[in-house]
Amino acid sequence: MPSVRPLLPVLACALFMTACGTSGTTSTSSTTVKDALYFPTTNIPVAYLGEAYTASIQVAGGVGPYSVRLASGKLPDGLTFDGSSLSGKPTKAGLYTFTVEASDASLSTKAQTMSLTVADLPPLSLALTLPASEIRGETRIPLTVTAPRGMRAFRLQWALPAGLTVTRITPVDTRAVAYWKMTNGTLTLDMGFRGGVANGDRLALVTVKPSQPVTLQSPVLGYNALAADGTVVQALAMPGAAPVNGNTSVNVSQAVPAPPTTPTLPVAPIVPAPTGK
Repeated sequence: MPSVRPLLPVLACALFMTACGTSGTTSTSSTTVKDALYFPTTNIPVAYLGEAYTASIQVAGGVGPYSVRLASGKLPDGLTFDGSSLSGKPTKAGLYTFTVEASDASLSTKAQTMSLTVADLPPLSLALTLPASEIRGETRIPLTVTAPRGMRAFRLQWALPAGLTVTRITPVDTRAVAYWKMTNGTLTLDMGFRGGVANGDRLALVTVKPSQPVTLQSPVLGYNALAADGTVVQALAMPGAAPVNGNTSVNVSQAVPAPPTTPTLPVAPIVPAPTGK
């Protein structure tokens, strides 16, 4: 009768392998399945007539790098594709529908229909983005502009709630010039800009300090916005108050420091040569 002892190690090994699984011995494929090429979003931000515009067409999946082209339809006048970005200055308002096609390094392609609205600029406005919750200490409040329309300087007045004071104002653009003062609980801020200001730009951070915990709501503002030639682009009077003085103490020439001039060297007097006798 044959001995069963030599079979015991083999059976034990088989049972061990069955209990522990066989990972690492059954998988011999190194193929990785990749997501198909697709557009994560088809929402394109609104563009404003005559305003510089840039929007990125997002592509994912497949194998990068990607390229995007206009497959059919018409882009808004003034806009073109540059790589995967749509940029330019739209010159005609309306709703535009077009199809873009993305391709990747593996030559896969994906087409997608998109819509873009070109709208007239809304009225210029300056706004403070107030914190949603109660503030107890120094807090920085962003001041932003909508539809600047060539604004190069402005005067803003803010009737502060009781117990709130302004401790600091920090221009976001380090080249901008800002002057401010507090008078009877009203902040007056004059700012001028060396270059242009774009729609949605954050202009300054206004640091405020409450004397006690307070929740800020609906700021009472008035402002005058000026173009490069000093004309008023937009004016808003504070409710119950006279319009903001149009002759602001900051205009473009004052806000933009004059370039340094080269000093003129003194000219030595001309002394005639002595004549011989």
